[in-house]
Amino acid sequence: MGIINKPDVSRAIALSYKALVVFIAAVTVFFFFAAFFTPMGTIGIAATVISAFVGMIILLILISLYRTRYILTDEELIMKTTKLIGGSKAIPLKNVKSVEKMLIPFGIKLFGASFHGGYYHVPGLGRAFLTITNFKDGLLIKTSHGNYLITPSNPLNFKETMESRKKDL
Repeated sequence: MGIINKPDVSRAIALSYKALVVFIAAVTVFFFFAAFFTPMGTIGIAATVISAFVGMIILLILISLYRTRYILTDEELIMKTTKLIGGSKAIPLKNVKSVEKMLIPFGIKLFGASFHGGYYHVPGLGRAFLTITNFKDGLLIKTSHGNYLITPSNPLNFKETMESRKKDL
């Protein structure tokens, strides 16, 4: 039997993505009109298509924030997220070395979406895969295959449940 944890989404993170979607939509509309009512022509059409494409990617990341899930089964932790930040990951509990409560650190993005996740280089920790929806509820999971940072709602209960399931293996 698995426990599905729906993390809390930070208003600041959600608003930043929403504002970006609105801004890109406005830019797309501008380029669309510029393509037909100015000498911009085909360059305006190309700019419309490119900006619409970028807007769709940002919108998909925003939707992913609200669809992120952490599923804890008897044998593994599954992080469900979009392929845009690296896709879902499954961590066998037998490979977990430690689970620690942690503030969300500053890191250098290697691949992924800022404020939501992906692969990062975190000073003092090294490479880590982040699947986050806020900046306050971090759990650092160290495994034999890498580091993971997640933000489940009620992280201390999640940590205790994870550790008790690990002991049962």
